Amino acid sequence: MRIGITGAKGFIGSHIAAALKEKKNVKISFFDLPEGNLLESGEALKKFVKGKDAIIHAAAINRGTNTEVVAGSVVATYNLISVTEKLKIRPKLIFLSSIQVEIGTLYGKSKELAEIMLEDFSSQYKIPVSIFRLTNVFGEGCRPFYNSVMATFCYQVANGQELTINPQSRNKKFNLIYVGDVAKMIKAETIRRRKSPFYFKRIDSKNKITIAELAKLIQSFKNPEKMPKLKLKFERDLYKTYLLYQRKSVL
Repeated sequence: MRIGITGAKGFIGSHIAAALKEKKNVKISFFDLPEGNLLESGEALKKFVKGKDAIIHAAAINRGTNTEVVAGSVVATYNLISVTEKLKIRPKLIFLSSIQVEIGTLYGKSKELAEIMLEDFSSQYKIPVSIFRLTNVFGEGCRPFYNSVMATFCYQVANGQELTINPQSRNKKFNLIYVGDVAKMIKAETIRRRKSPFYFKRIDSKNKITIAELAKLIQSFKNPEKMPKLKLKFERDLYKTYLLYQRKSVL
Protein backbone atom coordinates (compact mmCIF):
# COMPACT_ATOMS: atom_id res chain seq x y z
CA MET A 1 0.00 0.00 0.00
CA ARG A 2 1.31 3.46 -0.94
CA ILE A 3 0.42 6.24 1.48
CA GLY A 4 1.26 9.94 1.28
CA ILE A 5 1.30 12.27 4.27
CA THR A 6 1.28 16.06 4.17
CA GLY A 7 2.61 17.75 7.29
CA ALA A 8 4.51 14.66 8.43
CA LYS A 9 7.03 16.85 10.29
CA GLY A 10 4.28 18.48 12.33
CA PHE A 11 3.01 17.42 15.73
CA ILE A 12 0.15 15.11 14.71
CA GLY A 13 1.58 14.18 11.31
CA SER A 14 4.81 12.87 12.82
CA HIS A 15 2.90 10.52 15.12
CA ILE A 16 0.79 9.26 12.22
CA ALA A 17 3.94 8.62 10.18
CA ALA A 18 5.48 6.67 13.07
CA ALA A 19 2.33 4.54 13.45
CA LEU A 20 2.21 3.75 9.72
CA LYS A 21 5.86 2.69 9.69
CA GLU A 22 4.86 -0.20 11.94
CA LYS A 23 2.67 -1.65 9.18
CA LYS A 24 4.10 -4.21 6.79
CA ASN A 25 3.98 -3.72 3.02
CA VAL A 26 3.39 0.02 3.34
CA LYS A 27 5.40 2.57 1.40
CA ILE A 28 5.18 6.09 2.83
CA SER A 29 6.10 9.37 1.17
CA PHE A 30 5.92 12.88 2.57
CA PHE A 31 5.06 16.35 1.34
CA ASP A 32 5.05 19.51 3.42
CA LEU A 33 4.26 23.19 3.24
CA PRO A 34 7.83 24.57 3.37
CA GLU A 35 10.01 21.89 1.71
CA GLY A 36 7.59 20.52 -0.89
CA ASN A 37 5.68 23.81 -1.08
CA LEU A 38 2.12 22.57 -0.94
CA LEU A 39 1.09 26.14 -1.72
CA GLU A 40 2.10 25.60 -5.36
CA SER A 41 0.49 23.16 -7.76
CA GLY A 42 3.66 22.05 -9.52
CA GLU A 43 5.43 18.90 -10.70
CA ALA A 44 6.61 18.03 -7.20
CA LEU A 45 3.02 17.84 -5.96
CA LYS A 46 1.97 15.77 -8.98
CA LYS A 47 4.78 13.32 -8.27
CA PHE A 48 3.69 13.07 -4.64
CA VAL A 49 0.02 12.40 -5.47
CA LYS A 50 0.63 9.98 -8.35
CA GLY A 51 0.31 6.30 -7.49
CA LYS A 52 -1.03 6.77 -3.95
CA ASP A 53 -3.69 4.53 -2.44
CA ALA A 54 -4.34 7.02 0.35
CA ILE A 55 -3.25 10.55 1.22
CA ILE A 56 -3.41 11.85 4.78
CA HIS A 57 -3.69 15.64 4.70
CA ALA A 58 -2.37 16.90 8.04
CA ALA A 59 -0.42 19.98 6.87
CA ALA A 60 -1.63 23.33 8.22
CA ILE A 61 -0.45 26.59 9.73
CA ASN A 62 -2.22 27.54 12.96
CA ARG A 63 -0.06 30.54 13.89
CA GLY A 64 1.26 33.31 11.66
CA THR A 65 -0.14 36.10 9.53
CA ASN A 66 -3.76 35.91 8.43
CA THR A 67 -2.62 35.11 4.90
CA GLU A 68 -0.35 32.29 6.07
CA VAL A 69 -3.04 30.68 8.22
CA VAL A 70 -5.68 30.78 5.47
CA ALA A 71 -3.27 29.59 2.77
CA GLY A 72 -2.03 26.76 4.99
CA SER A 73 -5.48 25.15 4.92
CA VAL A 74 -7.40 26.55 1.96
CA VAL A 75 -4.74 26.93 -0.75
CA ALA A 76 -2.93 23.75 0.26
CA THR A 77 -6.17 21.72 0.16
CA TYR A 78 -7.24 23.27 -3.15
CA ASN A 79 -3.91 22.39 -4.76
CA LEU A 80 -4.06 18.85 -3.44
CA ILE A 81 -7.55 18.09 -4.77
CA SER A 82 -6.90 19.94 -8.05
CA VAL A 83 -3.87 17.80 -8.82
CA THR A 84 -5.80 14.67 -7.86
CA GLU A 85 -8.57 15.59 -10.29
CA LYS A 86 -6.18 16.49 -13.12
CA LEU A 87 -4.33 13.20 -12.79
CA LYS A 88 -7.70 11.37 -12.82
CA ILE A 89 -6.75 9.10 -9.93
CA ARG A 90 -8.79 8.06 -6.91
CA PRO A 91 -6.67 7.90 -3.73
CA LYS A 92 -8.54 7.95 -0.46
CA LEU A 93 -8.16 11.43 1.05
CA ILE A 94 -8.09 11.69 4.85
CA PHE A 95 -8.30 15.24 6.19
CA LEU A 96 -7.47 16.34 9.71
CA SER A 97 -9.73 19.22 10.65
CA SER A 98 -10.06 21.00 13.98
CA ILE A 99 -12.66 21.66 16.64
CA GLN A 100 -11.76 25.33 16.16
CA VAL A 101 -14.21 25.24 13.24
CA GLU A 102 -16.91 25.50 15.93
CA ILE A 103 -15.19 28.37 17.76
CA GLY A 104 -14.87 30.70 14.81
CA THR A 105 -11.16 31.48 14.93
CA LEU A 106 -9.42 32.34 11.66
CA TYR A 107 -7.70 28.95 11.78
CA GLY A 108 -11.07 27.30 12.37
CA LYS A 109 -12.68 29.16 9.47
CA SER A 110 -9.86 28.10 7.15
CA LYS A 111 -10.36 24.49 8.22
CA GLU A 112 -14.10 24.80 7.61
CA LEU A 113 -13.52 26.04 4.06
CA ALA A 114 -11.21 23.08 3.46
CA GLU A 115 -13.93 20.74 4.75
CA ILE A 116 -16.44 22.25 2.33
CA MET A 117 -14.07 21.93 -0.64
CA LEU A 118 -13.32 18.30 0.18
CA GLU A 119 -16.99 17.36 0.60
CA ASP A 120 -17.84 18.99 -2.72
CA PHE A 121 -14.86 17.28 -4.37
CA SER A 122 -15.96 13.88 -3.09
CA SER A 123 -19.54 14.44 -4.22
CA GLN A 124 -18.57 15.64 -7.68
CA TYR A 125 -15.90 13.04 -8.51
CA LYS A 126 -16.98 10.15 -6.23
CA ILE A 127 -13.53 10.08 -4.65
CA PRO A 128 -13.41 8.68 -1.09
CA VAL A 129 -12.87 11.46 1.44
CA SER A 130 -12.82 11.09 5.23
CA ILE A 131 -12.79 14.17 7.43
CA PHE A 132 -11.96 13.98 11.13
CA ARG A 133 -12.69 17.13 13.12
CA LEU A 134 -10.35 16.71 16.07
CA THR A 135 -10.75 18.06 19.57
CA ASN A 136 -7.71 19.41 21.46
CA VAL A 137 -4.85 16.99 20.82
CA PHE A 138 -2.00 16.56 23.31
CA GLY A 139 1.08 14.38 23.53
CA GLU A 140 4.78 14.15 22.90
CA GLY A 141 6.05 16.80 20.52
CA CYS A 142 3.24 19.27 21.15
CA ARG A 143 4.91 22.69 21.09
CA PRO A 144 4.52 24.95 24.16
CA PHE A 145 3.32 28.51 23.51
CA TYR A 146 2.10 27.30 20.11
CA ASN A 147 0.00 24.12 19.91
CA SER A 148 -1.93 24.04 23.19
CA VAL A 149 -2.26 25.26 26.77
CA MET A 150 -1.44 21.73 27.95
CA ALA A 151 1.98 21.85 26.28
CA THR A 152 2.62 25.30 27.74
CA PHE A 153 1.70 24.17 31.27
CA CYS A 154 3.88 21.04 30.98
CA TYR A 155 6.85 23.06 29.81
CA GLN A 156 6.45 25.73 32.49
CA VAL A 157 6.07 23.29 35.39
CA ALA A 158 8.87 21.00 34.16
CA ASN A 159 11.21 23.99 33.89
CA GLY A 160 10.31 25.70 37.16
CA GLN A 161 8.31 28.54 35.63
CA GLU A 162 5.20 30.08 37.14
CA LEU A 163 1.85 29.25 35.58
CA THR A 164 -0.37 32.12 34.57
CA ILE A 165 -4.08 31.37 34.32
CA ASN A 166 -6.63 33.89 33.11
CA PRO A 167 -9.23 34.18 35.93
CA GLN A 168 -12.02 34.20 33.34
CA SER A 169 -10.77 30.91 31.85
CA ARG A 170 -9.80 28.89 34.92
CA ASN A 171 -13.17 27.12 35.19
CA LYS A 172 -13.58 26.64 31.47
CA LYS A 173 -13.87 22.93 30.71
CA PHE A 174 -12.33 21.53 27.56
CA ASN A 175 -11.72 18.16 25.96
CA LEU A 176 -8.35 16.50 25.34
CA ILE A 177 -7.37 13.49 23.23
CA TYR A 178 -3.97 11.79 23.19
CA VAL A 179 -2.08 12.03 19.91
CA GLY A 180 -1.25 8.31 19.99
CA ASP A 181 -4.97 7.49 19.93
CA VAL A 182 -5.46 9.84 16.98
CA ALA A 183 -2.59 8.19 15.09
CA LYS A 184 -4.12 4.73 15.61
CA MET A 185 -7.48 5.96 14.36
CA ILE A 186 -6.01 7.49 11.20
CA LYS A 187 -3.88 4.39 10.61
CA ALA A 188 -7.02 2.22 10.71
CA GLU A 189 -8.86 4.61 8.36
CA THR A 190 -6.30 4.13 5.58
CA ILE A 191 -7.58 0.59 4.96
CA ARG A 192 -11.21 0.98 6.02
CA ARG A 193 -13.80 0.71 3.27
CA ARG A 194 -16.91 2.82 3.79
CA LYS A 195 -20.30 2.55 2.09
CA SER A 196 -20.38 6.20 1.07
CA PRO A 197 -17.53 8.08 -0.65
CA PHE A 198 -17.79 10.92 1.88
CA TYR A 199 -17.36 10.39 5.63
CA PHE A 200 -17.29 12.97 8.41
CA LYS A 201 -16.72 12.41 12.11
CA ARG A 202 -16.26 14.79 15.03
CA ILE A 203 -13.62 13.33 17.33
CA ASP A 204 -13.57 14.06 21.03
CA SER A 205 -12.96 11.95 24.14
CA LYS A 206 -14.10 11.42 27.70
CA ASN A 207 -11.15 13.50 28.94
CA LYS A 208 -12.98 16.65 30.03
CA ILE A 209 -11.12 18.92 32.46
CA THR A 210 -11.05 22.59 33.47
CA ILE A 211 -7.99 24.80 32.97
CA ALA A 212 -7.54 25.02 36.76
CA GLU A 213 -7.81 21.22 37.20
CA LEU A 214 -5.33 20.65 34.38
CA ALA A 215 -2.85 23.08 35.94
CA LYS A 216 -3.20 21.41 39.36
CA LEU A 217 -2.71 17.92 37.89
CA ILE A 218 0.40 18.93 35.94
CA GLN A 219 1.84 20.71 38.98
CA SER A 220 1.48 17.47 40.95
CA PHE A 221 3.89 15.80 38.50
CA LYS A 222 6.76 17.96 39.76
CA ASN A 223 7.23 15.81 42.86
CA PRO A 224 6.83 12.12 41.88
CA GLU A 225 7.08 10.97 45.52
CA LYS A 226 3.98 12.96 46.49
CA MET A 227 2.20 12.58 43.17
CA PRO A 228 -1.23 10.92 43.39
CA LYS A 229 -1.67 7.51 41.79
CA LEU A 230 -2.53 7.94 38.12
CA LYS A 231 -5.49 5.65 37.63
CA LEU A 232 -6.78 6.97 34.32
CA LYS A 233 -5.13 6.43 30.93
CA PHE A 234 -5.50 10.15 30.30
CA GLU A 235 -3.48 10.97 33.42
CA ARG A 236 -0.75 8.49 32.49
CA ASP A 237 -0.56 9.84 28.93
CA LEU A 238 -0.34 13.37 30.31
CA TYR A 239 2.45 12.42 32.73
CA LYS A 240 4.36 10.66 29.96
CA THR A 241 4.06 13.83 27.91
CA TYR A 242 5.16 16.03 30.83
CA LEU A 243 8.39 14.08 31.34
CA LEU A 244 9.61 15.01 27.86
CA TYR A 245 9.46 18.74 28.64
CA GLN A 246 11.94 18.59 31.48
CA ARG A 247 15.09 20.59 30.68
CA LYS A 248 13.91 21.17 27.08
CA SER A 249 14.03 24.50 25.36
CA VAL A 250 11.19 25.89 23.28
CA LEU A 251 11.71 25.31 19.56
